[in-house]
Amino acid sequence: MKDQNFWIFLCFGQSNMAGQAPIEQQDLMVSDRFLSMATTDGPDRKLGTWRKAVPPLCRADANLGPADWFGRTLLEAVPENVHIGIVSVAVEGCPITFFDKDQNARVIACEDRDWMNDILDQYGRNPYERLLSMAKVATIDGVIKGILLHQGETDAYDQQWQKTVWKIYCDLQQELSFDPTVVPLLVGEVVRSEYGGICGHANPTINDMANRYPNTYVVSSEGCLPCGDYLHFCGEGYRLLGRHYAQRYLEVIKNHQI
Repeated sequence: MKDQNFWIFLCFGQSNMAGQAPIEQQDLMVSDRFLSMATTDGPDRKLGTWRKAVPPLCRADANLGPADWFGRTLLEAVPENVHIGIVSVAVEGCPITFFDKDQNARVIACEDRDWMNDILDQYGRNPYERLLSMAKVATIDGVIKGILLHQGETDAYDQQWQKTVWKIYCDLQQELSFDPTVVPLLVGEVVRSEYGGICGHANPTINDMANRYPNTYVVSSEGCLPCGDYLHFCGEGYRLLGRHYAQRYLEVIKNHQI
């Protein structure tokens, strides 16, 4: 039976959503109220089943990402009878079109990087469909409360990226039948230019999403420092970014009485 106090969050994107930082001891202490839907098979997970949200969340071969500390931060602020469930699908280095159901087959068919094809194989070569199908399984038990995106390093440089992001949100809304007025889209900034972020020039396009589309909110990466490649966040950067996602969500539901 669907539990209204089981809050489901769909998370998608590329490498920073998958998580690239080493998992430390502090990341392994997870509440029984924080769960993750297995969107791939793996040694510690079975596709389509809930597991305790011990990182990594999106795949067994991923690392620490923002969803980890989004969930645990949210639990600190919500009633004790609320459980949090994460459904995460992320493909390192992917363009946003990998999640557009009307474009992804053509785009993915042209992919020739072995490492990316290995990731795509884990998702049945259709990241959007995997996110959708696992969301349908998740909502047998709970209700969708928000959608988190962290993607943009590859192509968040113009309004076409924005249009595609919004289309994906609308496709999910139509197929999952959630109320778009109460399920916000939270879009995270990439590593900022002032921290040496090599894709920081994507942030103006990301920030502009909130000006163009309803119930869309930007999550700041202020203070979220990168690792040595200046593309991905360091461990503490991911923890802080996850807190920022949670704080932004809590602001939204407070101000709009969602």
